[in-house]
Amino acid sequence: ERDADYMAWLVSAKGRLDGLASQVQHLDWSAFTGFTAEESEQPATAELAEQPADSAQDIAKASSFKDRILRQLSAVQAQLNQQIDETTAALGHAVQNMLPPQLQRPWVAECAQLCIDRETHPELLKTTSVRVSTDICGQEVDFQQVRAKSIRDNFAKFIGVSAESVDVRDIPVIGIAGSGGGFRAMIATLGSYRAMHQAGLAQCVTYDAAVSGSSWAIAALHTYADGNPCKALESVHEAMKSSMFSTSNLTEFVNEHDRIAKHVFANIAARYLLSAAKIDDAPADAAELQPGNAPEQATLADRILGVAATQGYRAIDALVPEKYRSWLDTGRPAPAPVSVDELLETAKNTLRSVSVPPLSIVDLYGALLFRKLLVQHTKTDGGKPELHLDPQW
Repeated sequence: ERDADYMAWLVSAKGRLDGLASQVQHLDWSAFTGFTAEESEQPATAELAEQPADSAQDIAKASSFKDRILRQLSAVQAQLNQQIDETTAALGHAVQNMLPPQLQRPWVAECAQLCIDRETHPELLKTTSVRVSTDICGQEVDFQQVRAKSIRDNFAKFIGVSAESVDVRDIPVIGIAGSGGGFRAMIATLGSYRAMHQAGLAQCVTYDAAVSGSSWAIAALHTYADGNPCKALESVHEAMKSSMFSTSNLTEFVNEHDRIAKHVFANIAARYLLSAAKIDDAPADAAELQPGNAPEQATLADRILGVAATQGYRAIDALVPEKYRSWLDTGRPAPAPVSVDELLETAKNTLRSVSVPPLSIVDLYGALLFRKLLVQHTKTDGGKPELHLDPQW
């Protein structure tokens, strides 16, 4: 609490000092005369008389006086910045030490590695092609036709006509887009879906799209809720009976539902750990170094540097298998493409090795608490809800 109060004071003081420095920098000092420009170790305290500057000597004196003030302000700014950095670190370690052992760094790394687990994500082993066209593909056209037939009765009911009078070719393609905004957006989107569901419109939708918080609503809606927003809202209601900001609530969640907690937290942890591996001083041409069109056509250096452009050079040592180091150094083609197993293993090593500031991890725990809303909470006679994670989540 003391460190937090001190930090608030430091930030406020720095803001006022920055404002003062800006005023000094933009002030018309040529209008001030009648002071000495001699260098002095003592701060200048003499009042300045605002008078027209009549000579080049007066202008030089004004400029020298301005520079002296700016140097003094800069020295104080540097001291404040150092104090802010030290207090930030102290706060981070203090909060980290308050967390229970199971929420320390190793747990976060274990969560992140679920994102590259072959059993959890078998699609990692598949090959993907990219189709370039100005129209939707044939499979999508077929899907829209099948969807139109399946919603004909619901659409007819919604517009108040008989199903026999509706030609499926006349059924419009309806999409719903949900905005971002954290758990508030999730609740708002579920509420909107409930109204549309009760009106019969939601049953006529072909596409759902969402970002951020609303994607949580879509995830709940199309997994355990079976498309029924009322069911999803019931779960959220049960979840919010306990405080979303309680450290004990978080500890209990991880202790009693460790597997669920890890899966819910996995992509946040992986994204954060990889972002921690980035650095700002990567070569300017790194972004232009992309992997070749096919594995056998690209040197290992091309492939690794393409990764480095997005993940940062700190990750290089962990990403490159030992047996390929010499090819990376020489730029010669590797003897064989890096296998999926090797890529997954080196990615896991990266997630284990990246160091992360403690305070930022605490911020991520806050995101984990909110994501509890995505897990199905079923009411029980004992008063404590049971938690379930849909395999398709």
